[in-house]
Parts: sequence; C-alpha cells; structure tokens
Amino acid sequence: MSSAVDPEFTVEEQVITVLGDIYRGEVIAVSATVCGDIAARLAKALYAPEIVLMAGGSMAGFDCVPTPKVLNDEWITSPTAARGSDWTEAFDFISAGKYAITMGPVQVDRTGSCNISVLGDWRKPKVAMIGSRGIPDDMVRLAGMTFHVRKHTPRALVEKVDFRCGLGFGPDRDRLGLTLGIPRMLVTNLGVFDFDRTGAGMRVRSLHQGVTFEDVQQATGFELLPPDGTIPATRPPSEEELHWIRERLDPLGVRRLDSPSPPPGLLAELAERERELLP
Repeated sequence: MSSAVDPEFTVEEQVITVLGDIYRGEVIAVSATVCGDIAARLAKALYAPEIVLMAGGSMAGFDCVPTPKVLNDEWITSPTAARGSDWTEAFDFISAGKYAITMGPVQVDRTGSCNISVLGDWRKPKVAMIGSRGIPDDMVRLAGMTFHVRKHTPRALVEKVDFRCGLGFGPDRDRLGLTLGIPRMLVTNLGVFDFDRTGAGMRVRSLHQGVTFEDVQQATGFELLPPDGTIPATRPPSEEELHWIRERLDPLGVRRLDSPSPPPGLLAELAERERELLP
C-alpha cells in the first residue's frame, strides 16, 4: 500500500483539497498544520473570498491575502494584513465561535478525543509535548474541530488517548451538555473519517485512491465502525486546484513537510531555497 494517491498528484495535495472544504463563510481560518494552512489559502483564493486569513497562522496580522507559503510566514504575510491583532482579541473570537481550525493531534481515539500534551502517564510521561494550549476552549466553543494526522498509524489512532486535551463524543460530553466544539472530521494520508455522535466509534467517509478498508483497519489502533455499503473514493484535486497549490500558493513545496515520510534534509533545502528568493 502506498500513501501516494495517484501518480498525477501527491497525498499532501489530496489532503489540501479535502481540508479546503472546511473553510467557508465568515470565519477566521487557522491551521496548526502546513497542509491545513495552504488549504485555507486555497479556499480564500478559489471558493471563499469572505474568510479571514491570519499571518502565518498567528495573530501578527489580520485578514491577509493568500500569499505563497514559506517557512518565515509572518514576515512575508503580515504586510498584506488589513490590520494587526492580539491574543486578547483571539480568545474573544474563540469565545464567540468565529474560528475554523485544522489541528494536528499526536493522538486521536475512537470517540474523537485528542491529545497534544503528553505520551504516557501525565505524572511521569515518556514524552512531554506542548501542553493542551487552546484545545479545551476550542472544543467547547467553536462549531467544530477538524483533525489532520499526516501519518495514519496505530500509535496515532489509539483506543484511548493518554491525556485528553479535547473532549470527543460520549457520556462525558453529554453529561456536561456540550453541543459545540465537536470533532467533525479527521483527514489522514489514507482517507477521511468522522465520529459517531454517541461515542460508538470512528467511521470511514472516503478512502484515498489505492487504499482499502483493510489497509485502514490495519493502520488503526481500534476497531473501526463497519462501512455502510461501498466506501466512496476521496475526490481528487482538480487541475485548477493543483495549479494554485503548485504554482501560486506553495511553489517551494513546503507541503512536503506534512508528508507521511518527509525526505531527509527537507527543512534545510526549503530554508536555502527561501533565502534565494528573498531580496
């Protein structure tokens, strides 16, 4: 089984076009993954001019134009911003449910709970990461949360997350009466998934070309909900989308950082190519 969905496009380009569909309406588009960031720019350029882009995914600039993706995003994107902003305003927008976010969790479980904090016991973790950050707020205030996991493995898709940063479906969410911040979609290098609202499990919405249900089940650390009929193939990128991704929004190929297996030395290569472009 290969992660590349078709000889004519890469899995990263497939993921970008899928994630581009979540950015619609008068929302502030934010992403913690490279592909999600490019997807927001693609949506702004082609489908949803009304969305608001942030400089480099941060608060350095508000309502930017969809510039090419680079490593040093804030310095390149900020000059196009309509105005500045700050983190106080950011949390006001989160409280008002104005953000549309793609995040990259380290673990997701069968209910849609997610983890970016620690691996192992919280009191003595094997790996300490960045903490829960804004996820507890996002997953109770926003309309929904989209996950992007670049490599679908049993270590990333687990029966139960080691530390619950964001709450999935099930009795705890129901007991708290939470109706917002739902885990609405997961996109990986193998397919597109969602979660049963009772907490019963995760199901397949579509599979990328060349991927079977058995492939996905083998790469998942729990039993998937059985498919209801034939599983559709994920929509491939259009020629226009591929042109914008390759020529306009990511000519350097920064999206390759979100490959399931990035090539050695990629970060240094991108940094060098970026320096060559700077005045």
